[in-house]
Amino acid sequence: MVQITTTHLVYLFMIFIILVLMLIRKDIILSCIIGIFAVGLSQSNNILKSIQILYTAIFISGKELWQVILIISLIISMARALDDIGADIIITKPFLRFFKSPAITFWIIGFIMMTLSFFLWPAPAVGLIGAVLILPALKSGMDKLSLASLLSVFGFGAALSGDFFIQGAPSITAKTAGISSSLLLVKCIPIWLTVASVSFILLYIITMKNLSNKKEPLKEDMKENEHINKKMYKESCFISIITVLFFLVDTFLMYLFKIKGNAATALIGGTSILILIGASIIQKDSLNLIREYLKNGFLTGIRTFTPIILISAFFFLGELNTAKQIIGSEAKGYLMDWGLFLSKHIPLNKYTVTLLQMLVGGLTGLSGSGFSGLPLVGALAKTFSHTLNLNTAILASIGQISTIWIGGGTIIPWSIVSVTAIIKVNPEDIAKRNFLPVIIGLIFGYIVTVMLL
Repeated sequence: MVQITTTHLVYLFMIFIILVLMLIRKDIILSCIIGIFAVGLSQSNNILKSIQILYTAIFISGKELWQVILIISLIISMARALDDIGADIIITKPFLRFFKSPAITFWIIGFIMMTLSFFLWPAPAVGLIGAVLILPALKSGMDKLSLASLLSVFGFGAALSGDFFIQGAPSITAKTAGISSSLLLVKCIPIWLTVASVSFILLYIITMKNLSNKKEPLKEDMKENEHINKKMYKESCFISIITVLFFLVDTFLMYLFKIKGNAATALIGGTSILILIGASIIQKDSLNLIREYLKNGFLTGIRTFTPIILISAFFFLGELNTAKQIIGSEAKGYLMDWGLFLSKHIPLNKYTVTLLQMLVGGLTGLSGSGFSGLPLVGALAKTFSHTLNLNTAILASIGQISTIWIGGGTIIPWSIVSVTAIIKVNPEDIAKRNFLPVIIGLIFGYIVTVMLL
């Protein structure tokens, strides 16, 4: 039985404050910092330790996010080097003939993102697309907000919530649900397909409507990405071919040797460094140029992620493992405990348990980690299915899909950083654009789940 303490109430109150500030479009960093201190003080009853907890939370958050910061910084460094030698123009030119209109571009880039994300996971995939397809997409009439929005929905929403090839998400969910991941994947398909299809169609309608009403922003986006009087080197064509070839080989090797997750990110990052070196060497003063490219890339990466580190520091207190690292062995998983508490105090039937699975998934998704709530929704699916004689795999599926769609990187601003670092767009604007398609998609997913149960 979960015991709700004063610290749990403090944590929930601070989440409420943060959500209110988000709704009125105010910055939430100060409230997150105050929240960390308040939770630390409530748990430890020691002002000195609370001050230490404030630092430790930010340190742990930065540590958890460092790999994402690193890969994004390296890709930005590489992209700037390619831009300076005109290689990006050569790389993107062949794609222009396919991107004849924003409508066609939407579906082509969307399904490319989803396909790559199935095999690589979304973070490396958005880096690959960012290096090659941003400029052609903008020239077709898309704006950066629409492009960032569709990448997050197709990759961090649809691909990650199914995870049919790498199977990281279903493995975690199935383990705590007491079923095989293969069974979970089979039962997941109709729910996943419903949520994804509805979200895609609604996002497409919203995107086309916004593009038809906004001509000037398109011109501004084009100016930011236009290449005027760019110096071309005779080796630029060679570097362009090598860039595309290297990333294609990376994709093939990942599939062939089942390289995934952090290992896949490392391969993309290492390849980016090699391409950066090649693009720098053909220019004058290459030794200093490499330093400048890396310095500017990391400055951009750190500048982008600084608010994310501070915000995530608060929400990491909601997870048991990171809360213990920050506060100590006496800490609880404050967010997950609230999910368990709700499950014990709501009347149970197939309608309420399905809704509860989605609510718990959404609650844990507030941390910005789509995977943090998977063990909980898997365990709840096992409990509910045994109590009510329902299908465990179906209940686990809707829990997994809800958790990742909400927390994976579509409607929680601090979880969209991988996209915003590549395509410079305000994460709150992306979350706002995605909100209705994702929520309505999940509502349809709820209906299908209840029908299947």
